[in-house]
Amino acid sequence: MSPGDTARATRHIRRMHRHIRLLTALGILLTGLLAGLATALPFYLAARDDIETTHRLGAETKALALSHQLERYDDIARQLTSRSEIRQRLEQYALGELSLPALRRFTEPRLADALDEARDLRGLLRLGPQGETVARLGEVPEALGGEACPGTRVLEAPLRLLRCHPIHGGGRRLIGHDLLLFDSERLAALIGDGRRFGPNVRQHLVDLAGGRYLAVSEDGSRLVPVSELTDDGGQTVYRIPLEVPDWELAVAMPDTDILRAVREQLLWPLVAVGLLVLLGTAIISRALSPLLSRVARQAARLAETDEELRQAASVFRHAHEAIAITDAEQRLIDVNPAFSRLLGYAPEEVQGQPLLDLIAPQADTPERLAAGSDTLAHRDAWQGEVHYRRAGGGTLTALQTISVVRGEAGEMLRYIHIFNDITALKAAEAKVQHRALHDELTGLPNRLHLEQHLAQGLRLARREGHGLAVLFLDLDHFKEVNDRLGHAAGDDLLRAVTERLQGALREADLLARLGGDEFVAVLAPLRHGEAGAIAVATNLIDALAAPFSLRGEAITIGVSVGIALYPEDGEDAESLVEAADAAMYRAKAGGRNTWRHHAA
Repeated sequence: MSPGDTARATRHIRRMHRHIRLLTALGILLTGLLAGLATALPFYLAARDDIETTHRLGAETKALALSHQLERYDDIARQLTSRSEIRQRLEQYALGELSLPALRRFTEPRLADALDEARDLRGLLRLGPQGETVARLGEVPEALGGEACPGTRVLEAPLRLLRCHPIHGGGRRLIGHDLLLFDSERLAALIGDGRRFGPNVRQHLVDLAGGRYLAVSEDGSRLVPVSELTDDGGQTVYRIPLEVPDWELAVAMPDTDILRAVREQLLWPLVAVGLLVLLGTAIISRALSPLLSRVARQAARLAETDEELRQAASVFRHAHEAIAITDAEQRLIDVNPAFSRLLGYAPEEVQGQPLLDLIAPQADTPERLAAGSDTLAHRDAWQGEVHYRRAGGGTLTALQTISVVRGEAGEMLRYIHIFNDITALKAAEAKVQHRALHDELTGLPNRLHLEQHLAQGLRLARREGHGLAVLFLDLDHFKEVNDRLGHAAGDDLLRAVTERLQGALREADLLARLGGDEFVAVLAPLRHGEAGAIAVATNLIDALAAPFSLRGEAITIGVSVGIALYPEDGEDAESLVEAADAAMYRAKAGGRNTWRHHAA
């Protein structure tokens, strides 16, 4: 070989080596880029979905609490219009049997007591059949009155929620309206501070009928009117309809806030992937020699593959979300440290064990699992709530996302499970639900809970053919105790009365407080008809016969009980409660501390 040929061969070898190094470097960079994308994209999508789901769940929880608060205003309005004696006097006035001054003298002190009991109620205006003022109590604007207004709307200066409720007499004839003005402090407290979602989040309570947008004031003590919230680009707006018609909760979150939170979760994994790729490129480039052999090339490829596996393992081990990998039969192959911290199981404890063995049995567990399996079979992904047993005892509620990993031929290879702990969120939702259905003072079921329970009891009574009784209880001489010793003593007495009344009922019976000193008991099933109901009524009267020790005094009160039976005295909840209420007033007229049956 001539010197020229040697030089050309040398140059060719050098060019080949440069090409090999360049191709190797490009291959490493491309592989790292693909590995980074394959790792980052699923985590990006999962992180964004988790953040948006968490924010929406928070907004839905607030919307549920706001719905219950507005429904509570409706309950207060219904309680006022359902007071039989006041309604009867208004009906006498509508028929021309009672003068307006006499009606006002009778109505105003009784409605004033109701105004004192309702802490959110700031003003009350009762209108007669022609819109004339019967009673004006509390903070009622002079310009308000003379007309009826349906539903709930917003008044300003100061901001009040105006609730109008019709008053019906016999034959469902309209005989007047109650206009109630509520302050916004409780609604503002329920909406709370939106900054926990992000620095630029806006939360508005929207009156759709009136076109009003309300937000929490700077000091957080009340609601104030604000400008309309528009669905501009660059933000995500959650509009959660309330269970009360024409109201919704609108939460506007800039997309930049969501992206910022996602970037914070992905920053370090992406930096680590990039650094590892650059480091691998430099090491392999330096390791390539002019006499690169097949063995060296194979070793480099093996090192590259090993580096990729270490990167994937690093992401799996250091992820903040709990992750589990299962085979086609849902047996656990591996779990990451976050899974062990969340549930308390070491990897060696659960490897090879069916994931279903860790699920805590709930009433709806079979249905949830069946729905999840069906969705995975058709869509390769599923998300839902699942309850798991912790290793140390207790139950975890997880928002679980399952993805299917398939082979090149479409065969199912693995399941990837990602778990987010929502136990605290579900507990908060349950607490809000309990408050919406129970009386704050006594802990008894409230009017809404009573209506739901009575409707369910009537459906069961019709289906199984057994009896049901409604007992309407009104305490005797309670007002005198309340006026003499004060509201705090009256509250203590109501709690003591509740304890005795519950002790006189069966576990299957329901005792509810309607407000003030009125209670309702539902006896279902009723096996012995009228005699059984009378026996329970007698037990309730006897339970309150002994004096109560209150503020160092022995206080004696009584209770008047009205009895209504299904189906003799009514076939629906409203007619049964009205019949029992009427029977209770007969017991009052008959000397108090006794019972009367509506049909007797």
